[in-house]
Amino acid sequence: MDTDPGSSSRRRWLLHSLQASFAATVAAICYPVLRFLRPRPATVSGAMEVVAPFRVNQLPNAPGNPFNFGGKPCLVVLTPEGEKRLARGERLQPGDIRAFNAICTHMDCTVHYRPDHGDIFCSCHNGVYDLNGHNVSGPPPRPLETYKVTLRGSPGQEEIVVSRTS
Repeated sequence: MDTDPGSSSRRRWLLHSLQASFAATVAAICYPVLRFLRPRPATVSGAMEVVAPFRVNQLPNAPGNPFNFGGKPCLVVLTPEGEKRLARGERLQPGDIRAFNAICTHMDCTVHYRPDHGDIFCSCHNGVYDLNGHNVSGPPPRPLETYKVTLRGSPGQEEIVVSRTS
């Protein structure tokens, strides 16, 4: 018979440690499953829709670009033609602002827009995409995922609404 009082406290500590480890393991397994099953905000059509945290007049180097789009970074780009229209005070055309998943298809680095080069660049391995999201040079194997852009509001001050295309 074990009468050492330290032995039972060690057993209790070991039991609580094992229970805490088990609970942490269960939480680590269940959390991603629950995040996957929880629905994201959606439009009436079922497509996810997010308003960018900046307006058209803040492009091309808007603070907060790329922004969070359903857990992934979204890059919004004002094309050179769109910049010219905006400078002249004209209404933007449908293709003047484009939105892409800002994750490089090579190594999951975040890409950014280079207005001086007119391209989208991944600094991890010098991957280059054109303004349609197609991979032009470097190691990226696939084009960037494109999103639909809708503008709301008065010209030059429009909100940029980004949604999934399908």
